[in-house]
Amino acid sequence: MEINLAVAENIQRIRKAQKLSIDRAAELAGISKSMLGQIERGAVNPTISVLSKLAQGLHVPLEKLVEQNEETQVVLHRGVDFPGQRLYGGKVIRYSLFPYDAESGCESSQLDIFISGVYELPDQIPGTRVYIMLISGTAEVCIGEESFLLEARDCLTFPGNLKATYTNKSNTTVRIIERIMYKQ
Repeated sequence: MEINLAVAENIQRIRKAQKLSIDRAAELAGISKSMLGQIERGAVNPTISVLSKLAQGLHVPLEKLVEQNEETQVVLHRGVDFPGQRLYGGKVIRYSLFPYDAESGCESSQLDIFISGVYELPDQIPGTRVYIMLISGTAEVCIGEESFLLEARDCLTFPGNLKATYTNKSNTTVRIIERIMYKQ
């Protein structure tokens, strides 16, 4: 994105968030209404002096006016690119859905737990949070000293530093989606 368009979007977004008209924002910044209008349309490249006045008038750091937030590109993760990891003698298969992403601080997996299978959550870093959703089957989920019987579409969240096990309690494969959020 061109810098003048990024500046235009930023100023307009900030002005509207503050519920300021173009007239009032221009007055606060000490510039003309027509100049502010041209800037917000991306028709002109304002000088650093004008940007500084706008930043002071809108009570924001100058960096907020010139930052360029590029949209994250669409990313496709194909299942065939992430083969499952067989665990516990083949009683559990763990598929990576979304590998760890530093920006969001999370990762997601699918667990298929076969009949009489048990999955033990590996030790986590303190401050993590685990979110699970049972997709199919029935599972007993033990978190520390507590036990929960989950059925399809039941969800549970808990601190990742607690010992956790997921046990298949049905006569079919249990499928769980697990998301781990790491403390930033």
